Amino acid sequence: MSKIFQTGLLAVLIASVAGHTSVEQFEAGGKTYPGFRQASKQDPGNQSPAWWTNQGWGYQPVFGDKLSHPDIIAHKDASPSPYTAEAPAGSKVTFHWHHEGSCGAGEDGWDCSHHGFTATYLAPCNGDCKNVDKTKLEFFKIHESALIDYRPGRFSQGSKQGQVGYWGTDAIFYDGGNAQSVTIPNQIPSGNYVLRTEVMSIHNNGDVSQRQFWPQAFNIKVTGGKDGAQLPASKKATELYSANDALLKWDLYWHDAGKTIPNAPGPALAFPSSKVTRSHPRDFSS
Repeated sequence: MSKIFQTGLLAVLIASVAGHTSVEQFEAGGKTYPGFRQASKQDPGNQSPAWWTNQGWGYQPVFGDKLSHPDIIAHKDASPSPYTAEAPAGSKVTFHWHHEGSCGAGEDGWDCSHHGFTATYLAPCNGDCKNVDKTKLEFFKIHESALIDYRPGRFSQGSKQGQVGYWGTDAIFYDGGNAQSVTIPNQIPSGNYVLRTEVMSIHNNGDVSQRQFWPQAFNIKVTGGKDGAQLPASKKATELYSANDALLKWDLYWHDAGKTIPNAPGPALAFPSSKVTRSHPRDFSS
């Protein structure tokens, strides 16, 4: 098959520092909560279910050299919020990611050079989530989106982007108003769960250690679930990804033309029947 390659772009992309983000707002159960954004870990006094982290003002990523480090669970030095939000089974929760400006026009919070997957997971707390040991949480995947297609536009043609394709993160930041909605499965028992979501970028081509992840976590109480149902197979967050995962090694600028990747790395969707076929750029939630 033909190959696609963009010369001279890599140095520009690696130099970009605009692609730093976090969840600014979280919607669940008809309520909106602020994300955690502080220079240091202290109670912001807003009763948000967002986990506290040392991500800091700069929205720095967790790099791919920490796939098995606790920081990959919910970002740097994360600890559970003392608060929990109610999220009915079968309802949507929405993450509003930080992003301002537009491609090539003073972007902050993301950058149009960045492309990658998004994935969302749940882990049962077996009690109040504020007391969990994050290293013992076991997650199952409820949503994913990776390399969707090569639609016309800056994602697939022209001197600036080359044939990098249209990714799950593009759908969020350029066609979804920075919002990402995910359905809480109605096949799981009611109870307390940690909801873990992330966006990531593979724009730093080369070693997997340079891939960039922005994981975020929230405490939720699922109501109206299928009590007595068996939970799906799950994994610790520090075991979700491997440096050998094909997508983490994916060359954004030199690969088989037209190749798409529907699935993010890590385990398969726990409930694959809930997956949506995307026919429109705004259609990226499940």
